Amino acid sequence: MGSGGNARGIDRLHPAMRGRMWKPGQSGNPTGHSGEYGTAIKLAQRAAPQAIRRLIKLMDSEDERVAAVACNSILDRAFGKPKVAEEEKDDLVARVQAMTPEERVRMAQELLERAERYVPAFEAALAKSRSLRLAAGAERSDRDG
Repeated sequence: MGSGGNARGIDRLHPAMRGRMWKPGQSGNPTGHSGEYGTAIKLAQRAAPQAIRRLIKLMDSEDERVAAVACNSILDRAFGKPKVAEEEKDDLVARVQAMTPEERVRMAQELLERAERYVPAFEAALAKSRSLRLAAGAERSDRDG
């Protein structure tokens, strides 16, 4: 008979109830919270103004630790907790975009000077390897005609 509608007795339900039934795989309690959780949230929300007034009084505490914690709590609630600064990434594109034209020319010259050191080794390898010559476009393959 399987898990069809008749096997579950759906056809016997009032049409209004059929629309409210959970679908297969759907949770009846998607948040996972009990009824007490909602009650606790409502109680905490009602107590919030009094808690904030108490924190404001504690800001003037003679104990610096208490005052600092109270100040931080108020600031966190007023503006949100500060975000942790992300470690700066070495983004070449951002660095080049931030350069003046003169700095870009200087950087390009430095890169060319470094690259020139590798030219003799590249030319020697090019002379020895046909596949490298083909890849570099220095030679045409037999198929190119």
